[in-house]
Amino acid sequence: MQQGQPSLAGIWKLVSWQVIGENEEPQDVFGSHPRGYLILTPEGRSMVLTTADDRTAGMSDAARAALHKSMLAYTGMYRVEGTDFITTVDVSWNEAWNGSEQRRHFKLESDRLLIDTEPAPSILFPGKTDSAGSYGSETARGTHTGAARARARARRPRILPAPNLIGPMRK
Repeated sequence: MQQGQPSLAGIWKLVSWQVIGENEEPQDVFGSHPRGYLILTPEGRSMVLTTADDRTAGMSDAARAALHKSMLAYTGMYRVEGTDFITTVDVSWNEAWNGSEQRRHFKLESDRLLIDTEPAPSILFPGKTDSAGSYGSETARGTHTGAARARARARRPRILPAPNLIGPMRK
């Protein structure tokens, strides 16, 4: 983190996650109430877990494949460059992401962290390009309003801090 920049460190609870395909409206591809967290430590570790809201447990090959397709997770060290934070992925739900850099644009507004992604090859729709994700606290004025959808269209997803739900890590 560069001197003079606000800290991004914290635990951010997912409320909504939208994908914006090329020339398409935002889509709630993991449902209207996906679950997940973005954890950014002061030491520079990023951890992301996102799951769809309608997942069904199962152990068959088909059920396990469906569970895999309805989530994303990765971790790595992050650094801040201007208004971007970049995670160098060292562990991921998708081996193709290991060793990659995931760049996210951010903007802090009071207690909100707005995040945007550049258009990139889709992890959900092979052969297509998409962008964006939307995060926020459960208590953050609830559901999508017209203004929230306008922000999503402008590729300005919303993140709010969640209460600290984990204790300190032990060595």
